[in-house]
Amino acid sequence: MGGWPSKATPASSASGWSSLLPELSDLILRSLPSLADRVRFASVCRHWRHAVKHYSLQAASLPRALPWLNFRSGRFRSLPDGELHSFRFRKYTLCFGCFDNWLLFEEAGCRPSRRYYLQNPLITGATKRLPGYCMEPVHLNPDGSHGTSSSSRSTEFYISKVIMCSRDLVVAKLNYQHRPDAVVCCRPGMSSTWLTGLFVNEVSSNGTGTEEPRVSRMEQVIQGTPNSATRCYLVISRTSKLLLVRWIIPQDSTQEMTMKVLEADLKMSRWLEVESLGDQVLFISSYCSKAVTASSHGGYLQGNQIYFLDDGLVHWFLGPCGNRQACGVFHMSSNTIHPISLGEEHLSTQSKASWFFP
Repeated sequence: MGGWPSKATPASSASGWSSLLPELSDLILRSLPSLADRVRFASVCRHWRHAVKHYSLQAASLPRALPWLNFRSGRFRSLPDGELHSFRFRKYTLCFGCFDNWLLFEEAGCRPSRRYYLQNPLITGATKRLPGYCMEPVHLNPDGSHGTSSSSRSTEFYISKVIMCSRDLVVAKLNYQHRPDAVVCCRPGMSSTWLTGLFVNEVSSNGTGTEEPRVSRMEQVIQGTPNSATRCYLVISRTSKLLLVRWIIPQDSTQEMTMKVLEADLKMSRWLEVESLGDQVLFISSYCSKAVTASSHGGYLQGNQIYFLDDGLVHWFLGPCGNRQACGVFHMSSNTIHPISLGEEHLSTQSKASWFFP
């Protein structure tokens, strides 16, 4: 879109753009997969800016922009052209990942020992503080019940993943040094402590959003333990099904990596293998995973594919001499992997990145 008029364009040229039939400008807008291009579209003239505002009020009618690669240093690259975007992060903070368009930060030198917050870099002032304390984890008993929760609080944890369930409810995965991981939840800005519990199934409140969440029931609905050479990623499909992507790393270095997609059958408490994703594309990483519809992105995406990123996989399983890709595109139909294309660039080595959905 480099040839489009800027703010300095003569009025006669600008009026030419504004006189374009609404149906044509609509087609142009819907064919732009990049958020940056959509911003440029809105800057052409007030008529096109009005079109963007119209779609912002009807988010379901305009496909979401393609994701960016978040390199955690304030640098982002967008698909499919690899355009570089930069944001200035606060001093003494580390970016540990994201969920959709929210970034997870840890502040250094704070009390408690770790202080986390979520921030949307695309919206000024969009920040959600997260608790620095956590109740001692509750574990499931062998019979499926759970024990009595403890009243003691801990700061000896770090957050490995967050999920924004709603604007006032966050679920996170906490990692401990000498204990099993825990699934926790909180209300940002209102909860003073993470509420713990493995396999949280129901979270209740008084309906006003003013009190801290309460775990009313816990249940392990599907049992299954993948082998040690498998990484697993949970994704919600475009039809609201729970999918599990298994990234299988053969112990034999002569064999190729592969991926399997499973769908949760909650009634029968089992996983069923999915042969094809159809028109869906999955983006998976340790910090953020998402399903999108390929046909709604103007031919930039093809269905039945999985875009994957993992910055620790190669060294963890294969050592520093491993030659298998830690990022790429897996084609389910052919069981092959290709590099991620960023315009003229290709990302095919250990990426140290995560998906960011603007």
